[in-house]
Amino acid sequence: MKRETVRAKPNQMAFGMLFGIIIAAAGALAIAGSGSAGAQTAPANAGEPRVTGAAVQGETLTTTNGTWTGTAPITFRYRWLRCDTTGGGANGLNCTTIAGETRRTYILRRADVGHRIRSRVIASNADGTSSANSNATPTVKASSTAGRPVNQKPPTISGTAQQGQTLTANSGTWTGGQPITYAYQWRRCDQSGGSCSDISGATNKTYVLTTADVGNTLRVRVTAKNSLGSRAATSTPTAAVSKADAPVGSAVAISEVSLPNRLQIDQYTFQPNRLRKHGRVIARFHVSDSRNHSVVGALVFVEGVPLGQTAPSHAERSTEADGWVTFTIRATSRLQFKGSNRFAFFVRARKAGENPLGGVTARRLVAVRLG
Repeated sequence: MKRETVRAKPNQMAFGMLFGIIIAAAGALAIAGSGSAGAQTAPANAGEPRVTGAAVQGETLTTTNGTWTGTAPITFRYRWLRCDTTGGGANGLNCTTIAGETRRTYILRRADVGHRIRSRVIASNADGTSSANSNATPTVKASSTAGRPVNQKPPTISGTAQQGQTLTANSGTWTGGQPITYAYQWRRCDQSGGSCSDISGATNKTYVLTTADVGNTLRVRVTAKNSLGSRAATSTPTAAVSKADAPVGSAVAISEVSLPNRLQIDQYTFQPNRLRKHGRVIARFHVSDSRNHSVVGALVFVEGVPLGQTAPSHAERSTEADGWVTFTIRATSRLQFKGSNRFAFFVRARKAGENPLGGVTARRLVAVRLG
């Protein structure tokens, strides 16, 4: 019997090959898709967030993220919820979101008093987003010390108001939510403590007085700041700043002598050392200040006591560069020798423009022998 060979047509062969390729590709895609879906998962909460911090107005609450499963990386966002005294019911469903509060911390405010607070943590990754609410805090209590800083006692300044000396600021007494930090600004004012202006760069707790401060007063403005805001308070003015002391024994102008510094008539001489009837003496007086400087330009007045028995050559004279002033004193015909062997003089040194009975004025009684 003769075997018959059957040949497939070309179109049938091509179709069979194409069908096999499609089946193989579909199988490969199914295998790849099955493996990818099993490895990627959205965040799921496995442990609720926890809120810590005192439930008192002005205090800060902090939330943890809680525990989460899902494909890394997972990022977190935050919301804060204000709830009623029950905590908002099951899982805080009845709480309201506090607008604008999206940080991990939250400062309790007046509107929170009488409420309980929760955090809401929102977890996200490439496969999805999920959220979980924290535990509810205890009911928030009011605090009389919470809120922005309030000054109870103004700042003060210690130190000597003199060129080259160091002034130190005390911040004063403040209440408010803790912690409170302090910033300082030194101000230069006129002699009455007004017309003040900030001194550039003078923002430390201490300040060294300069030439520009001489004749002026200073104040310090303290700004107290906490997480709820800031307030400022200003000290009373210092005394007018005096010029730095000249070396002991040197001379200063009368214009540089001001209270509490005062004038002194510390030395005097008579030549000759006796006053005779119808005679005359050369009287010299030395004026210094209470800081042991000779004073130039002090006005000195001399008058014999009793009146009318002597006559100075000038009513008032100024001290010279060495602090001395010279008078020629003449005895009149009324000079009396009975009852005493000495004759007294009243001597006064003053600053021009000041009341002779006040200011830095010095007064002294001196005597010369009668001849």
